[in-house]
Amino acid sequence: MKEVDMMKPIIGIIGNEDYSYLEKNCISVFENYRKAIIEYGGIPILILPPQLINYHETQPKDNINLTEEQKDDLIRQIELCNGILIPGGHKIFEYHKFICDYCNKNNMPLLGICMGMQTMCNYNNNNINIKVEDGSHKSDDDYVHYVKIKKDSKLYDILSKDKILVNSFHNYQVPNGGDYKTVSTCDNIIEAVEKKEDLFNIGLQWHPEKNYDKDLNSKKIFKAFIEASKLYYHE
Repeated sequence: MKEVDMMKPIIGIIGNEDYSYLEKNCISVFENYRKAIIEYGGIPILILPPQLINYHETQPKDNINLTEEQKDDLIRQIELCNGILIPGGHKIFEYHKFICDYCNKNNMPLLGICMGMQTMCNYNNNNINIKVEDGSHKSDDDYVHYVKIKKDSKLYDILSKDKILVNSFHNYQVPNGGDYKTVSTCDNIIEAVEKKEDLFNIGLQWHPEKNYDKDLNSKKIFKAFIEASKLYYHE
């Protein structure tokens, strides 16, 4: 019988509203998020929102708040995990913000990507995301532009670089980092935020999962996230 690696951390990937090929509403996660977690030693599971609403047709501005019971149901899902990934998407709901808040309060490793980073900058304030007009930030290419990385950041410690090439798919930007420190920018757009003192609490505007298997910087980011989640496993 094959020995099970009990050291593998469980990574919760937050599901987002979507529309299936059968024209049915669904909650989904893109394959590359799942594959990246597996590739670098984690076990991915899907975290599902608890409200009985149609997320595809509901808008965040509708302000449908979580009940205490729904918050407890989310916590039961979160507590199955050793780390949380907030993926890219189109709508930030209260369940995204609640999970982000939980991770911050409990020092649970957290990686936010694109909308996930925007969630991190918005989870405890009233920031309003700004439409990006520059087409270079909405390309489908592997590499589109450089981002600058501050040397006094955990992201720099992970990559050992103060400037890297990244892809870019976002239509919105955040006006500020909220209670996160901005550690990377491009053309005055915030590209990465973090809380350096935490185990792993980093948000990225670009998509490292898109080329997780061939881009060295993407590999380093996912490896660092998984290693931090292993440490949380032992707490």
